[in-house]
Amino acid sequence: MKRQFYISLVLSLTAIMVITGCAPATQTTAPAGTGATDAPVALPSEEAATETTGRFTIQAEESIQSVITSLYGTLFAGELPVFVNEGGDLLVQAAPEDETFSMAPLPVTFLPGWQMVPQNENADLTQFIGFAVSPDGQQVLIDLGELPESITLTDQAGNTVTYQQPIQRVISTYGPATAMVYGVGAGGRLVAASYLGARDEAGASAMGRIDPRFESLIGDDYFSQDDFNLEEAATRDPDLIITSARTVWLDTVSELGVPYFLVDAETPEALKEAILLTGQLFGPNTAAQAEAWVKYYDWIEAAVLEQTDALTEADQVRVLFTGTSPLRVASGEMIQSSLIEIAGGISVSAELTGYWNDVNLEQVAAWDPDLILVPPYGGASVAAITENPDWQILDAVEAGQVYRMPKLVAPWDTPTPDTVLAIIWLSNLLYPDLDTLDCGEQVQYFYNTFYNYDIAAEEIDSLCAIN
Repeated sequence: MKRQFYISLVLSLTAIMVITGCAPATQTTAPAGTGATDAPVALPSEEAATETTGRFTIQAEESIQSVITSLYGTLFAGELPVFVNEGGDLLVQAAPEDETFSMAPLPVTFLPGWQMVPQNENADLTQFIGFAVSPDGQQVLIDLGELPESITLTDQAGNTVTYQQPIQRVISTYGPATAMVYGVGAGGRLVAASYLGARDEAGASAMGRIDPRFESLIGDDYFSQDDFNLEEAATRDPDLIITSARTVWLDTVSELGVPYFLVDAETPEALKEAILLTGQLFGPNTAAQAEAWVKYYDWIEAAVLEQTDALTEADQVRVLFTGTSPLRVASGEMIQSSLIEIAGGISVSAELTGYWNDVNLEQVAAWDPDLILVPPYGGASVAAITENPDWQILDAVEAGQVYRMPKLVAPWDTPTPDTVLAIIWLSNLLYPDLDTLDCGEQVQYFYNTFYNYDIAAEEIDSLCAIN
């Protein structure tokens, strides 16, 4: 029925254009990869366009105008868009090939290879762009044959699954995966989630500013890596469940008949893969935003390595990353060790395997770190080390070289999009004399771009502080 509706709509729009003095139908062919058909389509003539007052004007190639017309007419109840040859309020263009990273606002990608770039501010224009990449807009494009009805992906546990499109309702039971959903621009599709770093007052307050629905989405009482409440899940009517590859209840979820996607991202490369896959789950725009994050990460890493590559081993700072208790330390297989190394340091516990390892103080003394890091979660604190008499045997403690990693919501040392900021903060901490990236500038860009959050100056100062 939905497909018939959209087909009828397109035919009706075509008839209206002919009646109102449109130019004859012309044969159009889309650039390769757009998915647009080359069937004859009647489009408004230039004379008709200039005589019509629309909500906003659109500059677009003829090959994509029929698709734009369908989206516009669906959102604005059968109205026609006004196309112009230049100076449109909205520019619709083919995406540049081999685009390198730049700190500019991300364009909106409504079809693979096609971008929408607003040229003016207009409430209707903003609504139209949002609709074009929303699940409803995706459904229009699916019914037109411009986007696939399903996609097949292999998750990070090796499961190959087909996911019906568009995905509208998501339960995330894994905090890092929740951050990834927000980071690719799909936070609005969550119906329940576990939030990493939002259990303390500051984290919860920040998450509420990022997403006002936060309080209604918290699913910790029902969904975690250890437990999954089938009855509660059924009331949320999810299209998809995202969780960790180490989750224990996967057999139980099969009773719901809902596909799941598994994440395992304890290395930078695995994190990039996880974010790219998460972007692909939700459509062209989220896929493009995921790709933009990977380019940003690679740009940050390259900029830091350019400054630290000349360091000799003797110059490198030896770092110990502790966990929720001072004698629980990160292994070499965890992302915390990778971040230290990317920032130019040496992770003294890199020889350890697995995840968090419990060690004794004698081992820590043998490692003799120059600097100690504590995480911003699990009750860990700088004082737990600096005020413990037993730890005074370490030169790092005596010199006050114990620091807490930052977090806004998701801790920067965890496998989330925010982790890219840890590289900047750590490089500033370890090598203040090097010409490293400006933390404040990058924090503002990151949260504005990937969380759509206009972060306040005082929040930036707090995050970039070394304490």
